[in-house]
Amino acid sequence: MRRCFGKARCDWQAWLGVGLLAAGAGGCAPLIQESPRPSRLPPVKLAPDAVVLDAAFVRLPVKDQAGYDEIWQAADELALPAELRRSLAVNGLRVGRFGQQLPAKVRELLDTPLRPLENPDEAASGDATLGSTRQHLSVRSGQRTNLKTSEPYPHLSVLWTDDGQIRGATLTDASCMLVLRAFPQGDGRVRCTLTPEIEHGPPRTRWVRGEGMLIQQTGQERLSFQGLEIEATLAAGEWLIVSTTPQMVGLGAAFFGQGTGPASHRRMLLVRLSQTQYDDLFAPEQTSAPLATPGE
Repeated sequence: MRRCFGKARCDWQAWLGVGLLAAGAGGCAPLIQESPRPSRLPPVKLAPDAVVLDAAFVRLPVKDQAGYDEIWQAADELALPAELRRSLAVNGLRVGRFGQQLPAKVRELLDTPLRPLENPDEAASGDATLGSTRQHLSVRSGQRTNLKTSEPYPHLSVLWTDDGQIRGATLTDASCMLVLRAFPQGDGRVRCTLTPEIEHGPPRTRWVRGEGMLIQQTGQERLSFQGLEIEATLAAGEWLIVSTTPQMVGLGAAFFGQGTGPASHRRMLLVRLSQTQYDDLFAPEQTSAPLATPGE
């Protein structure tokens, strides 16, 4: 009995060895092969009142006056009321609108990779990275979205004109931004507002109103320039451009200026309406109240 058991064991080991050699000669293969199947998950859909916006920053040397003039000659600045245009200009800001076709100079700036500054010490920390930022934004109606136009200034002295009076402030740890809000219209267009703001000082805890309640938040103080709020209505594919006046002064210099002397640059913010879901002509039930943003 022992001899038979031992023989059977030897035969089994020999068979296993042959099988392993055959597998090794043929290579390795997965035990189970399945053909890829399409995902059964439903596609991601935007909220009925959501819009998609593209935002990009480009940088233009201040000494390139010809390029600056080419860009603004193609921009429609009459989309804003005359009084607002005057107030913006006094504060060093300039706004225009493009159709679906951008000027050649703007396309060139968008397509050209950003190069390091000749003198990086003249710019705020991380400014080159900020200048090349391109964002694809999905926002709800009335939702606050911050578009930073500068990195923090350790110290910022700024002058602005409000109702004909010159005001000023010296701020610490200050960051300039434009607060973007979008409001879909019933005809497929979107009304966009951009409000200049400066966050500054140490973070503080405060209570702000939300949707029927008070919410505790920690953040910096905000200096908001409501009188300079930019408002424009865009159709799909249209662009809004915000930058400085030919002479970089006041808020324009603080928000979009970069560097000093011959190597100085100006930044330009481009905002494009990419997509909107809302059309109350065919779906009036989609109407919804704007989102309540805490602190507003």
